[in-house]
Amino acid sequence: MKPALIYEFRGHLLDLGRRRLQRGGNDIMIRPKSLALLVYLIENPGRVIDKEELIGAIWPNSIVSDDSLSQCLKDVRAALGVEAEGLIKTVPRRGYIVDEGQIRCRSELPPPQSEKPSIAILPFRPLASDREHNWFAEGLTEDIATALTRSRQLMVVSRLARPPEPKVSRSVAEVAGSFRVRYVVDGSIRLVGNRLRVSSQLIDAHSGSILWADRFDRYVNDVFAIQDEITDAIVRHLEIKLLPQERRSIQLSRTDNMEAYTYYRHGWQLARHWTKAYLMVARRMFTQAAELDPIFARAHSAIALCDCYLLEWFASNETPGSILAMAEKALALDANLAEAHVARALAFQKSGRIDDARTAYAEALAIDPTCFEARLFAGFLAWTQGQRDVAMAQFVEAAQLRREDYLGPYFVLAAIDKADPEKLKWAQLALELAEHAAVLQPDNPAPLSRGAVALYHLGKFQEAVSWIKRALILDPDDPITNYNAAAVYSVIGDQATALRFLEAYVQRSSEDMVDLVRNDDDLAGIRSYPGYNELLARSWGLISST
Repeated sequence: MKPALIYEFRGHLLDLGRRRLQRGGNDIMIRPKSLALLVYLIENPGRVIDKEELIGAIWPNSIVSDDSLSQCLKDVRAALGVEAEGLIKTVPRRGYIVDEGQIRCRSELPPPQSEKPSIAILPFRPLASDREHNWFAEGLTEDIATALTRSRQLMVVSRLARPPEPKVSRSVAEVAGSFRVRYVVDGSIRLVGNRLRVSSQLIDAHSGSILWADRFDRYVNDVFAIQDEITDAIVRHLEIKLLPQERRSIQLSRTDNMEAYTYYRHGWQLARHWTKAYLMVARRMFTQAAELDPIFARAHSAIALCDCYLLEWFASNETPGSILAMAEKALALDANLAEAHVARALAFQKSGRIDDARTAYAEALAIDPTCFEARLFAGFLAWTQGQRDVAMAQFVEAAQLRREDYLGPYFVLAAIDKADPEKLKWAQLALELAEHAAVLQPDNPAPLSRGAVALYHLGKFQEAVSWIKRALILDPDDPITNYNAAAVYSVIGDQATALRFLEAYVQRSSEDMVDLVRNDDDLAGIRSYPGYNELLARSWGLISST
């Protein structure tokens, strides 16, 4: 196996094998093209490299301007920070040179892939007559996946991520191939009164053989014991062991109080409707769970995450300080809660501590790479920093983690370049998932307003208007619905109506959202319309730069 080169310079580490740039052990977010530029420069130290050579290396077979190179170089210098000043020097009228004396190179042999088994935990299915207990099935799936992510010997690459239901059944090998894993865990539940039946199996997708299968008939209060038994069976058959500290970490993150657990699980079922009203009800449920069990770390973490969504999307009364305090409370109970690190990151971000926010997001993803909120909010940060490629990469990961949720594809659409050939694919996926959610949640404006965005990306403008009108009937005051209405009408050329809905959004949102308004391609038509600059100045005290 070929060793991977690692370059060290001025407190930074550039790992070519993993395509990662780090400082102090923390990942630094950088756009793919900017990273490619840094790699090329570092691999060619001590000589002057002209612009033509760099452009040819980074954008082969493409025609780009010097501005693209200048922007990438600006990104590289910003990512490296003041610690690496002088590493990359500009040679006037000739090009750029990297100081060879500042770089150390070493090689590292990456561990064989077989040393770390990969596994996907598919959502446990309620039986046909038991669909009202979806919340319980989802909770069981997530708890087993969370327990397995605590093992450093196992790669859990999917969580709550069943592929969209196909028109024809797919083999286990095909499902595993879509997740790029070897092992798959599948199962079903049946909950009748206080009796619970759980069936589960572990399948080796390479051979198609069932390594383990079992059925548990218990009282519902025994669900935590069932989770432990399934987890133990999986690690035993994969011939790995949970270390004592890993077992302790699993215990710390959960509760033995069934009532608290029920509030917590119902809370997440509601929160993922993605509206202010549902998030506020979910927050009350999380609070009740925390009151029933004050040491239930995940309940405190869920409160902090709820507040993150409320602050980021709805300019609610939550503050960065209150979110940070709740996140620290959760981390004091369990330092390995990825979601609590996400909440810390957003609190730092809203306080202007961008480097601390990046570090906290990296910590969350190091603990649990399958954390949906970590991918989503890290994408928001990259978006506000103008790093569209980084934002899109995070949103794509989020979409892969929750494949039944329209939110991931919706944000991919926000970040994707208008000329990208993949745009229509993401728009179609967002529409299909939003349409499914709208059927299941007929009183929820969120899937309708976000589906409207997908529709106009597909060129279905009349349908987009119809969808956004239905969303506005359900909740005319919802900020996200008003924002998407502004986008719909701007795209179809009705700028007066677009400005009216943008004003409704601005009045209910914080000044932090100004970069979104300024950078969203879908609002391009409104920016030259009379009254746009005055609206931003009047509401946020800002003059727009078009």
